[in-house]
Amino acid sequence: MTVQDHGHLIKRAAVASLVTATVLLLSKAAAWSASDSASVLSSLLDSLMDIAASLINFFAIRYALMPPDDEHPFGHSKAEGLAALMQSAFILGSATMLLLHVIDRLLKPQELTALPESIGVMAFSTLATLCLVMYQRYVWRKTGSLAVKADSAHYLSDILTNIAVIVALVGAMWGVLWLDAVIALLVAVILVFGVITIVKEALAVLMDQALDADDEAELINIINTADGVLGYHDLKTRQSGVVQFVQFHLELSAEQSLKQAHATGEALEQRILERFPRAEILIHHDPIR
Repeated sequence: MTVQDHGHLIKRAAVASLVTATVLLLSKAAAWSASDSASVLSSLLDSLMDIAASLINFFAIRYALMPPDDEHPFGHSKAEGLAALMQSAFILGSATMLLLHVIDRLLKPQELTALPESIGVMAFSTLATLCLVMYQRYVWRKTGSLAVKADSAHYLSDILTNIAVIVALVGAMWGVLWLDAVIALLVAVILVFGVITIVKEALAVLMDQALDADDEAELINIINTADGVLGYHDLKTRQSGVVQFVQFHLELSAEQSLKQAHATGEALEQRILERFPRAEILIHHDPIR
């Protein structure tokens, strides 16, 4: 799969996220208007933040997929990390608003209405979100996009949120009114933990964190088992968007000609690309006597 194919997949995932969030927002707004449930409101606010996050994702992904230029010779892929941080701010704002509403509802419990209809809307939301998450996970496995992964993690928390809301509404049908506020509080906590996860991953990209230990171990094994290679040093890796950047010093016999050393490096680079097809590789050849 080419980089262009990856770009098309990522863009389609962003559009799917935006469309799904819009449909869910409208359906949840109707359910909250009918039921006045704090749990449904929590899910509605989450969907509102989803739309904002999906819009940010959409434009950030379009920018991140732009080819390198004179001002950005390494490309624009770090825009995905910035988008993830902005998503986190929106989600945190949603959680704060929800906490304020929960406090009010705990102090002033209210009877809920239109419960069967609200439960139906939340069940539909859960199914639609599950379909979106499955597609996003497929795109993430194919492309390694941080923005898609963060969005998928966010919507996965939405599934848990929707299930929790359904439980709260069923409880209200049985007269357990306090359960609605408690479930809404639980949703707010889930949102905060989701923010922490997204921020960690975004900072890893923006701060040029090395590839994970398993990927680096596999990369080292490829280098050490290559023909004509005596060793390596100063290995540096990082990931930005869908691209992994790899650079290291390759230790070769000083008896090799420049042509032979170049051929050895080219062969090794191809082996690395077989495992990391989106990698940008820089190899410095060091003669060893």
